[in-house]
Amino acid sequence: MSEITYTLLSDGTSDKALLPIIEWTLQQHFPDLIVQRQWADLSRLPKPPKTLTERIEKAILLYPCDCLFVHRDAEKQSLLERQYEIEDAWRRVSKEIIEGWA
Repeated sequence: MSEITYTLLSDGTSDKALLPIIEWTLQQHFPDLIVQRQWADLSRLPKPPKTLTERIEKAILLYPCDCLFVHRDAEKQSLLERQYEIEDAWRRVSKEIIEGWA
């Protein structure tokens, strides 16, 4: 049986409520897959990363996974603005980190 580990990178502790939703969705689409989940709690670090790019990099390094889910609260931003923010942050992630992750 195959296994997948995913990590959720989110804005705060209340977003941990998304973990079972992500897991349920994966199990619905891939019923034979064993799903392991992690929540990237970067707030406990001595110097928590500030930018989204830095947060993605730390999550990949500290919470190794097959799939990284990035959740950003909407606040006053539109869905399109948040989508662009995440895509832009991903493009800025260090090539060394991405190569080590892949």
